[in-house]
Amino acid sequence: MASGPDAYRQPFVQSGQIGTNLLAVIRGRELPNEYVIVGAHYDHLDSRSNAAGDCSSAGPTGGDVCNGATDNATGVAEVLGIARAIRRLPEPPRRSVVLALWDAEEDGLLGSLYYVNHPLVPLAQTTAYVNFDIQGANLLPSLRTTTFAVGSETGGAPLRAIVDAAVAAHTLSVRPFSFIFGQLRSDYANFGNAMVPTVFFSDSTGGCYHTTGDDARIVNFDKLFEQSQIAFRTVVALAETSTPPTFVPLNPLLATFEDAQSLDAVLNTGFPADLVYFSPADQAQITAYKMQLDQIVADGPAAFDGTDINTVLTAAGTLISLLTNTGCQAF
Repeated sequence: MASGPDAYRQPFVQSGQIGTNLLAVIRGRELPNEYVIVGAHYDHLDSRSNAAGDCSSAGPTGGDVCNGATDNATGVAEVLGIARAIRRLPEPPRRSVVLALWDAEEDGLLGSLYYVNHPLVPLAQTTAYVNFDIQGANLLPSLRTTTFAVGSETGGAPLRAIVDAAVAAHTLSVRPFSFIFGQLRSDYANFGNAMVPTVFFSDSTGGCYHTTGDDARIVNFDKLFEQSQIAFRTVVALAETSTPPTFVPLNPLLATFEDAQSLDAVLNTGFPADLVYFSPADQAQITAYKMQLDQIVADGPAAFDGTDINTVLTAAGTLISLLTNTGCQAF
């Protein structure tokens, strides 16, 4: 049995990568053998940047430092903040809460992959996994108060209700999206694939993503404060609930009419004011997708079909890519 700092470390070798996950547990008062896991990756891209300031896991070291303020120091801060807030409660929650900081996320989600293959608490007794990756970030000026909750349908109505209640207590606009809209690019994917109900809180990827400009000057701390409160409410509710979520298999159609509504609402929030941050060619694509999404939403859920699903998925992927073309700015 390890002691001291080693008691919190899970060293691993996964897919040829050496790393160390960091984990701790706050024991539950009534159901200590049921667990809610709260996680964020703590690794980033060190000095793997090029002369243009772009950071990449495939790049050599020796460039300017990639600080990773929003990806993912803010996510780590949320995990630590939730831990401190739980410890200040009059009594521990009913279930145990596992605090997890993952290594080697930037190298292929390897730390959390190792964990789900070598769990320190049984996955069958894991009520849910709550993931933070890119928090306190602004994609555009109009989206300073917009953020995203991905994948809560994996826990069915109970998980969705818990997230919705946490969101309703605050003014931040939290748009729900289905599991695939996280593009399987964060640690939530490994838990979903292991059939653990999961919700992934994120601000998505903007112009500062994986650049040397992702530093403290771009963090929206007011937004981060609200995100942390929503996350805390979600975690405590999961730890306390008498109707815990059970895993719902992933939607084989991938997208839903609600995804179309969420994506359309995001586009309409910043249209047309934020178009000035994009090139004319990018503006044309954004405008075309907005028209298509407006029509899909206007047609209603009864008309939502495979063609619409393809449009929504393609639009989401393209728009995420276009956002990285805006350059690193502190919106």
